This record gives sequence, structure tokens and C-alpha cells, in this order.
Amino acid sequence: MSVPIRDVLVVHPNAGRRAALASALPSYRVVAVESKVEAAFKMADAAPALIIAPPDDARHFLRQVANAAPDALRVFICSKSDPAGLAELMQSAAEGHVFSVLDDALSGPELGRTISHLLQHQGSAFAAVPSALYPVAFECNEQSYSARCVEIGNFGATLLLPEDVPAAGFPPGTTLESVRIEREGRLLFKTTWAHVQRAQPATDELGTHLRLGISWATAMHPPPPVPGVTMEEQSEVVATLRKGLRREAVLWMQRANDSSVQLRLEEPVVELLDGVAVLRCRSAGMLECSSGDEVDLFFEMGGQSYSGVAQLLAQDADGRLTVRVPRALVIRNWRSLPRFKPEPDNRFLVSFLAPITGQPTTRAPLDLSVGGLSFPFDASSEIIPAGSRLDATLLLPDGSSTQCQLEVRSIHALPSDGRQDGGLRPFRAGARFSGLAQNARDAILRAFMHSRCAAIADGSDVSFQEIWRLMEEARYRFHPDYPFGDEAALALLQDTHRKVYSKGDLGRCLVYSNPQGLQGQIAALRVHSRTWMVQQLAVRPGVRRNEQISYELSNLVVELGEVQHDVEFIRYCWRKDNRWPSRRMGWLARAMETPGLSMLQHFCYMRLPLGSEPRVAPEGLPRVREGVRTDYVWIELHLRDRGELVRVLCEDLLTDEVDLRVVSERFRAQGLHRSRRVFVVDGEYGPLAIALSEEGTPGLCLIEKTNSFSLLVPNRNHPQARAAVQALIQRCIEQSQERGRPSAIALVDEEDTELLQQAGFEHLGRFSEWIFHRSMIRRGCELWRSVFERLGGAVNLEWTTEETGE
Repeated sequence: MSVPIRDVLVVHPNAGRRAALASALPSYRVVAVESKVEAAFKMADAAPALIIAPPDDARHFLRQVANAAPDALRVFICSKSDPAGLAELMQSAAEGHVFSVLDDALSGPELGRTISHLLQHQGSAFAAVPSALYPVAFECNEQSYSARCVEIGNFGATLLLPEDVPAAGFPPGTTLESVRIEREGRLLFKTTWAHVQRAQPATDELGTHLRLGISWATAMHPPPPVPGVTMEEQSEVVATLRKGLRREAVLWMQRANDSSVQLRLEEPVVELLDGVAVLRCRSAGMLECSSGDEVDLFFEMGGQSYSGVAQLLAQDADGRLTVRVPRALVIRNWRSLPRFKPEPDNRFLVSFLAPITGQPTTRAPLDLSVGGLSFPFDASSEIIPAGSRLDATLLLPDGSSTQCQLEVRSIHALPSDGRQDGGLRPFRAGARFSGLAQNARDAILRAFMHSRCAAIADGSDVSFQEIWRLMEEARYRFHPDYPFGDEAALALLQDTHRKVYSKGDLGRCLVYSNPQGLQGQIAALRVHSRTWMVQQLAVRPGVRRNEQISYELSNLVVELGEVQHDVEFIRYCWRKDNRWPSRRMGWLARAMETPGLSMLQHFCYMRLPLGSEPRVAPEGLPRVREGVRTDYVWIELHLRDRGELVRVLCEDLLTDEVDLRVVSERFRAQGLHRSRRVFVVDGEYGPLAIALSEEGTPGLCLIEKTNSFSLLVPNRNHPQARAAVQALIQRCIEQSQERGRPSAIALVDEEDTELLQQAGFEHLGRFSEWIFHRSMIRRGCELWRSVFERLGGAVNLEWTTEETGE
């Protein structure tokens, strides 16, 4: 970090709290003492840069500090439930003493971040502003206040409130909510909360006011939107922990479910002890627990947090610890989209007026995505606090520019590597886009693709005839309705390909090229409103595994689905008899199985070629009717009762979405068709069976999942269930004929194949399908990479046929 190592004096009567405070400041030389008398002797020997103490007898201690260490930053640790301590601090502030207050309930990591934040605040730029031009609004204790801003910096501000507002209403540590600072009627800064550091009366040329010093967070992290993903494979847990150590991630430990004392682990090393993975480390403090007790271990890496329950095996008096590696890790994503570093030939620039000074500023992004970017700034002279709103111009690689808005979400110090920086305080500002134009999104995505793999390009820019020829040479054989050599089929598929993939919202087609020409292609389709289905992966025969074409294509097409902000699920499908994907994808699905967030299912692919003559319905079949809203309610409840919530969400089977009205509008805007019909056979008390019949423009999916039907049979032992299924099969065949389809496609359970075969359907094989939530994407990409790292460098004999069932 950019703050140099300086002496810190910690004063606290509790040994455990002293140790926790010391471990929260690993970048500083910490001297910890029990009493303020000892502290006075220490200050006489050497003046510290930071003093942390409890609030008792604060005024006397502050007078000692003013004589012995006048430049030191004073911080008091005080609980909000300590009225005597708060009263003492209020009296100290009234006498004109300047200090900061931290809540005694803060955990170790929070204490470390907050104290570093205060040191950064002290050394950061701070600008005086005309108070009349900067009105402030906030809430405190469910009451609204108006104020004026007179000073503002990267980490806090000074506010003036009317003189009739009592200082007793703002004791140190008080939380201010929904703080807004405006300038000339435009929102300049907004933060969810800020904390009062000091409150004291002040008099200026405009009269008497209450002067309020506040500080705010350096990051505006929202809570994780979904439950964490659990990693249970022990080898994977150990590998992840070792990767975190290689990346110098900071590890913290606490008693199980007790955040009162959290220790930072130093010199951590993962070793094997009698075949069991253990973590050896040391810490400046001690936990009040014994060998065999459970502890919580947690760290952050790459925009994700990792936490797990471990077992304390040994704790020595000198701070040496031995901990059994957690059996599982819970992973949460803190950043919604992965970012990439732009390459020199894909340069972006962002320009804006500095929010406080109004100075024109241009920066090259450190990294970016379609969701946001980060850029460097000098905190010693520039003021860009987290919560700032910026009107910006984004210069694109082709020389064009576009207008957008930025919301600064976080600011963090950048490493100075011990170099002389001439007083510079390099910081990184992370900002979120809003109002980003489509041409800018497209430019960012092109640069993102190039940064991931320069050999991959957008398939919508490639002739479909060339892609179709590649698929033929790759012996991509599973598309029964579209034989190679059929010019009519080629023309139909070419038109659909252009409409689906030209915009990127409905799907993406990627191609992999090298000097020998087109080597591979993959596609993904928004098959439902929240689901991105990966399909049609094909690689030219004879390529080598070390080119990793399949890995590059499949990973990138998944990441392009992730950048679609409303995509929640990724869907893979493969034939069970196709050995390569069945083994690899099956392993991946089992390794990442997470109830409620993923689902592995199987179905039989049944096909009936249709002629021009209508089929005669067997006699005696029950009546089939069109589904209505009450049936949609039944479908959702039935699948929820079966524990198939993932299917409900990813296949638009919520009551209001069963007819696909949402996604059909998106397809209609591109001249395409996508809908669903529901057919029902009634029983005495509810449906005997229901058919979900998908409709779509031919060629959206080569195996025509978007023109297939599936069945729901709640009770197969019902005496009329068999006849109900037969009636639904006949109705779905008739629907396919009405639409002029060349075949009727059924994706059904094994129990239904007999009736379908009796109706003339041919069994073309079993398929597997893996569906998982977007929160699991990054872990999935890491595991997928590990598969190809183990396979790299050998001739792939199995890749002489197509690689997936689609």
C-alpha cells in the first residue's frame, strides 16, 4: 500500500483486544501497552504516528498526546452501548480536541480497513468549497436534516448544521444514512451511510453553527445477490487455498460464529500431515479456544470471498498455529462481471470533470467490462470519493467517443513498491457504467474477446456457408432435420443465423481461426428469458489439444453470457454416447453440484418424421384442451414440490412466464418466432398430464429443442395416465403438422419412450443436460481450465468427431 510503515501505539486493558488490534495492522510497527501510564512513557521515547485507546479519561490523555505526539492521529475505541465513554468523548470534542472514534464491535478486518482508511484520510487531499453551493441532505435516527458542506475529501467531509441542532444528537460514531451532496441542483455525491467523527459548535462570519466532521467508506459493496456456492471436493479446496497464498491473499481466522476477535494469519503454509492437509501459520494474538475446536477461516481473492469451517489442531503460546484445512469453502462473488486489461491495440480513454475541482481529467482504464471500469488517480491532489457521480466521455479504440455516466463504487490504494513517489498517493477508483451506448458495449466486448483469445472472432461476421462447411468436415452429424447438401436447409439456417447472432442479445456465435483457416465454432442462444444455452461446438478433425480450441471457445461463450446482465443460468447439453463431453462435462457437473443453484438431468430424444398427410388420431383418447392460467399455477407448484426450482427459473415456468411472453418479444423484434403452448388432459381433481410444446423459428437450435415438446405426468399409476399421455402425443404431432414442421420432436423421460415408439417415434439416444447459476461461472471456468491443463500437449484422437450432441 502507499501508506509507509509507521509506529502505532495501542492502549487497551484487555490482552485479547490488544492482540486483535495489533493483528489488524500488519503493515505497521505496533507497540501495545495495557495502561495510559505506560503509553505516556512510550510516547516520551518515540512519538507514534497513530494512537489507539479506550475512551476513559480521554481529555487528560488527549492533553498528554498534544504535548508528546502533536502530529499523531488519535483514535478511540468505544462501544455504542457505553454511555459513559460516549459522554467523555463528547466533552473532549466540546473542548476542541480533534480525534476519531471506532465502534468496539468492529471485526479485525473491518478495524484494519477503517484505521488504514483514517490514515489515508489524514494524508489525502481535502478541499474547501463555498458552502452556499454545496447543500447536503441526510437522515439520522429517522429524522431528516439539511446542511452545507464546507470541506470535502476522498474519505470524508465537514458539514455545517443550523445552530439549533444540538451536538448531543451526534455523538462520535453516530451513523448518518442516505448522505447526498449536490452542486447547482445536480447530484454530486451519494453514499448509503457515513459516521460522525466529531461534532462541536463553531462560529464564522455567517453566525454560529454545529460543525460536523464525518467519514465514509472507501467501497460501496452490495451484499451478494445469491447464496454462496459451496466447494466440497477436498483437492479443489486445497488447490484454491494454495492459489490464494500464491496471490498473497490475506487470511483471517476467528472462533466459529464469533467475530468479536479475528486474527490475521501470517506466514501461512499448506502442508500434508499424515495424509491430511493442514495450514501452519502464526498470529500476533490468541483465540480463546482449545485444540479440536472449530474456527472460521476466510479470505478474499479476485473479486470473490472464500470462507470455511476448519479445526484448530494446535495453538502455541508464541502464536504458532496449526489448523486443519476446511472440508468445504463457500464462495461469493463481490463483483458482478469479470474485467479485463485492455491491450495496446484496443485502447480506451475516459474523460470527465473532477467532481470537486471541476478540472478536466483523462485517464486510461486499468481494467474494464461492459459493467464498469477502474482508473488511477493521485489521492494527494485529486478528490474522487466513492459515491461520486461523473458525466464522462469514453473514447473507443476506433477513435469514436460516446457519452456515459460513472458512479464511483470504490477507491483503494495502489502499491508503491517502496519507490520514492514524491508525495504522490496512487489510488485506484472502481466505477460502474450507466447509460452506456450499444456501440460502446460492442467495442468493449470485442476488446474483451481479443484479450481472452486473439484467435477467436465474432461468428456473425463470417459467412455461414463457411461455418456449415466446417461442421460438415467435423462430422457434426446430429441435426436430423438439416442434412448437409440440402440447399433449402442451408438458406433457412443462414437467414436464422444472421438474425439471431447479428445483435448479440439473443445469442453469440464464435469462431476460432488460425493461418490454416477456420478451426472451430460454438454458439449460445438465449433459449429462455434468463437462460444462456451453449450449443453446436464443433472443431476441425486433427487439431492438437495444446491449441485448446474447445476450452477457449466454450469458456468465452459462457463469459459472454455472463455479461448479459439479465442472464441467470447457463445450460449445456450433450449426448450420453459422445464419450468426450460425457466424461468431462459429467465430472464438471458432479464437482459443482449445488442444490438450488444447479441441476443435472437426462432425457431421451425422440423424433417422428412427418409427411404431408395428417395422422389419424386413435379412438377413445381423452379430450385435450389448451392450458390457462390456473394450469400455469399448477405447473409451477408441481415442479417446486418435486424440488425442481432451478428448472422453474431457467425454463420460464413461473406462473406469469409459462407462455414465454417476455422472451417472445425479444425474438419478434429481430423477425424471429419463439413461444410455448400448453396442452392439458384433465382428471378428477387436477391434470392427469400436461405437455409443454416449444415453438421457434427453424434453426434456432440444430437439434430443434425450441421446436420440441416435453411431458409432465404427476401420477403414472393413475388408470387413465397412459391414455392421457397418448392424447397429448397425438396433439403435439398435430401441432407440428399444422406448423409445417418436417418432424415432431419429443424430449421425454425414459418412462414415456414406449408410448412414443408405439406412435412411430424413433429413439435417437439419451442426452444429459447441466444447468447452473451465474454465480458458479467463474469457478466452472477454473475447473474447465484444469481439465485442459491436464490434457494439454497430446494428440486428441477423440476429437475427430463432433464434441457435443448439439
